[in-house]
Amino acid sequence: MPARSDLVIEARRWIGTPWVPAGSERGVGANCLGFLAGVARNLGLSDLAGAFMPYRGHAAPPTSKTLLLGLRRHLRRWPLAAAAPGDLLLFDLGAGLRHVAMLSAQDTIVHAHQAQGKVVEQRLAWAPHSAYRIPGLLD
Repeated sequence: MPARSDLVIEARRWIGTPWVPAGSERGVGANCLGFLAGVARNLGLSDLAGAFMPYRGHAAPPTSKTLLLGLRRHLRRWPLAAAAPGDLLLFDLGAGLRHVAMLSAQDTIVHAHQAQGKVVEQRLAWAPHSAYRIPGLLD
């Protein structure tokens, strides 16, 4: 089982990958869910990678309800104040809960940013709605 720090290391390898609807391949293209599916797949977390796949198949993000159901089925909700690198943050960017990113440092996220057209690491600029932890990872 990988460590949470392995998630951050793998996520950072994706920086610069173009934003592509339904993509999940490092260096080729990814959207926010495809990016997380690819990170999980590359670390051997096939169950988690498969959990993201049904929700990443369209250019438009999943509905808030669908995304929440998927996250809750495979991840543990975690207190925002206790979120740590490797945890996933869910955002409402004005159209419902439709964006997911990985916390990479205290106030920094890695995510597939559609407006920037690629996977980026940036300072946390939005207030997350909730945090989720991947069960079973080593600390």
